[in-house]
Amino acid sequence: MDPHRFFPYSYRFDQRKVVEKIYDYARAGATIFFYAPTGYGKTIVVLSALLPIALEYDKTIIWAVRTGNETDRPIEELRVISNELEEPIYGVSIRGKRDMCLLARERGIMDSEGVAVLCDKMKNKCLFFSGLKLFRSIPKKPLTFSELLVLAAKRRICPYYYQLRTIPYAHIVSVNYNYVFSPTIQWALRSYVDFRNAILVVDEAHNLQQVMANINSDKITIGTIDRAINELKEFASKQAIELLQKVRKLREVLIEEGKKILGEDDVFEPMEIIEKANITEDDFETAQRIVEKIYARKIARGVSPRSSLRHLFSFLQLAITSRRKRGVAFIKFKEKNQYAFEVWDMRASEVLRRIWRLFGVKVLMSGTLKPFKAFAEIVGVNSYRSITGYFPVPKENVLALILKGVTTRGEELPEDMIIKYLDYLRRILSLVRVNTAVFFASYRIMSTLLPGLLDILQNLGKHIIIEKERMRGDEAKKALRELKEKKNVVLLANVSGRFAEGVDLPGETLEGIIIVGIPFDRLTIRTTIYIDYYKELYGEEKGVYYSYVLPALRRVAQAMGRAIRSPKDRAIIIAADERFTEKRNLGLLPEFFQKNARKVDIDEASELIENFFSGKN
Repeated sequence: MDPHRFFPYSYRFDQRKVVEKIYDYARAGATIFFYAPTGYGKTIVVLSALLPIALEYDKTIIWAVRTGNETDRPIEELRVISNELEEPIYGVSIRGKRDMCLLARERGIMDSEGVAVLCDKMKNKCLFFSGLKLFRSIPKKPLTFSELLVLAAKRRICPYYYQLRTIPYAHIVSVNYNYVFSPTIQWALRSYVDFRNAILVVDEAHNLQQVMANINSDKITIGTIDRAINELKEFASKQAIELLQKVRKLREVLIEEGKKILGEDDVFEPMEIIEKANITEDDFETAQRIVEKIYARKIARGVSPRSSLRHLFSFLQLAITSRRKRGVAFIKFKEKNQYAFEVWDMRASEVLRRIWRLFGVKVLMSGTLKPFKAFAEIVGVNSYRSITGYFPVPKENVLALILKGVTTRGEELPEDMIIKYLDYLRRILSLVRVNTAVFFASYRIMSTLLPGLLDILQNLGKHIIIEKERMRGDEAKKALRELKEKKNVVLLANVSGRFAEGVDLPGETLEGIIIVGIPFDRLTIRTTIYIDYYKELYGEEKGVYYSYVLPALRRVAQAMGRAIRSPKDRAIIIAADERFTEKRNLGLLPEFFQKNARKVDIDEASELIENFFSGKN
């Protein structure tokens, strides 16, 4: 089949050539690394190249994205393709039970564990699940999550199991990463798709290094134990009382462990803690039986059937099974004024290598994959074909500056550097007449500069939006609406936060970016363990580069990409840290910045900014 018949738009840039390359490499069974800048059209290019292969050989394209909110994107593009064909191609956007369970929505249960337990316990009594037995229709047109949900609600059928039932009829199945990379969730997809006959696409694949740690790790706090104790207090059996005593002892032991923390974090030995609390194998079985009773009681009360006792013993089980695994660390630290304990799985290449073996053709794509060789080693790929998509950004459209004389290097910002940063930001923002994001290397640096910066911005009459740590989704949506609707806005955010990646800020929504510092992780015990593990895998130089340098500069590159999403975009991008002049750091930033970057002091920067907005540069 000709892949060009599946491309529904006029080709731009080098898209035609890239479609042909992906098609040829995929037919040959290759693993493909596809790099292209934000705004290039990666989704439609990859879809157009892979669809003819999927149709000809009856394969399923599994499209894995970072979050559930992003699963609709390939389905929306598939609909555009289908509109140009005689027969539409079915594809479906898959979401988890928390988003899809109508029974849970009726009961006001919205947390993942509660919804999963409710479904498990009430499935045979659920009218929506029963209704599905009589509903045999399979959609022919692509369905997004919201469309499938509306259809199911109208028909009074279970949308979660209905979407799964339609998977064998789909050529595109869009899922979040968990359905491919999480051992505990992967089965839900593998029950309906033969991975050996599937084509895997991993969108925003630069996230995999961090994603694998999040998927395979777990954490508890003293609060988790307090809630588990309260659950156990409701039971009067001898076994429940004995378990309650042990959990209380465990709390005492963990508090003593927490008091020993030196600095920001430290390590702990899980077996010592478990033995001091006298927790045995029998206690795990007792806990499981009590958890089942907790679930039943909560369902009867009409509240979410979740259990901190389950989480506690699940964490302890993970700690026991992980204690001898190379690449798993046990970290204790303070979080919100209480002690936290984490089983931290640092492995990426080892775990991912096993997953890649399940598939034939794989396409890993992102706007920050380079350097390819480093990325391949980190994610456990031995052989690959690389493709680079490109669009030209006119030199006159980008003012790219690296400021001399400022840096966030060190544990704390000294007073003279604080004064200098505030002065530089005041001078720059007084000249910038467009919506601007100031991305800070960390919340620590942001909080240090924030009091003085707020005074400056208020005096300049700027509309201020501030990203909070652990900002809720609804708060973030409100902030994005303000950014898109208002003028003269300054967004103050973390370069590792939710506004620096994955948000679409086209045209005049965002035309200025200032990066304050480089987001290198602080050299805590956690960071040191991570670097040492990578040194063990890849050697001294590569280990530091892969674990410390590359992740930080990728975050900066993602943030810079918010302002340039097409050749027509015009933006001022300022890297406010003299360390960006170092070849190693500069070489990992977007091409439109590298090619145009000028190393300047604040006086030169001020003159160039004025000229840029007057059209003289």
